[in-house]
Amino acid sequence: MEIQGTRFGTLEFEAGEVIQLNEGLLGFPLSRRFLLFPYSDDSSFFWLQSVDEPEIAFIVINPFDFFNDLEFVIQDDDAADLALERSEDVEVFSLVTIPEGRPEEMRTNLAGPVVVNVANRLGKQILVKAYSPRQPLIPEEMRRTVAQQRPAGGARITPEKRSTRVAGGR
Repeated sequence: MEIQGTRFGTLEFEAGEVIQLNEGLLGFPLSRRFLLFPYSDDSSFFWLQSVDEPEIAFIVINPFDFFNDLEFVIQDDDAADLALERSEDVEVFSLVTIPEGRPEEMRTNLAGPVVVNVANRLGKQILVKAYSPRQPLIPEEMRRTVAQQRPAGGARITPEKRSTRVAGGR
């Protein structure tokens, strides 16, 4: 299978690599099938690419790689929706926002993580009231340092256009 996207060009993938979010993501109810692949070979960031709307792609992280004191409780209804039976089948991702020209202000939505059952590839965005939907990824001291070192006109992060084989997520 393949999709032709605006960001990555042609992406080839197998049907078994698709993550199915039956309810979509908040604000994107029409995108229900996604591909997950690394941002680059040695990055902690990933792309969550919509199969249904190829122009939609999100940068995501495994929040446990950035915040070691997190604890997400998956409610019984959510676990049932995902057919979760074993905790080792759970992967959690959170969406990242990078303000244009101000990468030091990037933040992630810990209040709406995406929980994926890696055994059956079902996913769901859950609500976690204990955390912020705008959690900074870079500590305040580092943000100030980066902002001071930024060249005039700001920095811009742009992914390379490419035709690639999707790696099947994590």
